[in-house]
Amino acid sequence: MNTTTIDEVAGWTTRPGARVFSGHESFACRYGWLPKLHEAITADPTIFSSDERAILALGLGRNMVKSIRFWGEAFGLTHGVNGEVRPTEFARQLLDQDGGLDRYLETSGSLWRLHWMLATHGGLGAWAAVFLDLHDPEVGRDRLVTAVRARAAQVRGPITLQTASTHVDMLIRTYAPAQEPDAVAEDALGSPFQELRLLRMVSPAGIPTIRLSRGPKPSLDPAALAFVLHDFWRGTAPGSRTLSMRSLMLSHGAPGSTLLLDETGMHESLDALCLLSKRLTLRADGAGGYDLTSSGSPIHELQEMAW
Repeated sequence: MNTTTIDEVAGWTTRPGARVFSGHESFACRYGWLPKLHEAITADPTIFSSDERAILALGLGRNMVKSIRFWGEAFGLTHGVNGEVRPTEFARQLLDQDGGLDRYLETSGSLWRLHWMLATHGGLGAWAAVFLDLHDPEVGRDRLVTAVRARAAQVRGPITLQTASTHVDMLIRTYAPAQEPDAVAEDALGSPFQELRLLRMVSPAGIPTIRLSRGPKPSLDPAALAFVLHDFWRGTAPGSRTLSMRSLMLSHGAPGSTLLLDETGMHESLDALCLLSKRLTLRADGAGGYDLTSSGSPIHELQEMAW
């Protein structure tokens, strides 16, 4: 597979995703936050009409209230309507008390869905760099901070070194387990997305470095992969009944790069998906590669399998 360095990524300035570099108030999304937010706005879409009202409804401090609202929008779980904050259809399918797939986010499959939504639709600059554009196995933290500042200047105007550093550290705290046993309380609580084991921090030669865990993902169940493929297929080739393995691995924002799957891992995951499907088949293309094909509407089939 060809590699692309972070300094050579294509499409960053034109992709609508790379536009957000702050707003999380230095808090990673915590266990219980997203179900709490969904329950609160379902009961009262006006809770964010004042800080005091939201603080009382959510039981969080002022900055945490701002953070939980940020994460709800970034994950595609909330949207504003006439001054109110309401759940999206995705949120209802996932978190509703009656009929939601996983109202307490207890399964890895739900976390994979949310990771996909955040990385591909959330608009966070550091996420776009690491999961959509970068195919290297690791990237130095300082190099990523520099790249984030450069890209921010292109898409929305200059940001400070502190803003870029905080944003990159938020990516790290979301996915990388805390390295120190005496980490401060907010880090010790951890983020549920650390369970996906997508990255970790290492320090070769004393240089803080983000190491990406590319390979098979045993916790990626077929239903979660169907959700990802449905979104990707609908967005890139809605009229086609075939997607090539190359597209699934190498296209900008492809499932392979976003989920950090290598070709072996993608092949294994697609095999498991096809075993459960009556329409989807993974076939050799005659040129050393593979195609995912559907005998009917792949969009409909994947939607059914996802939920």
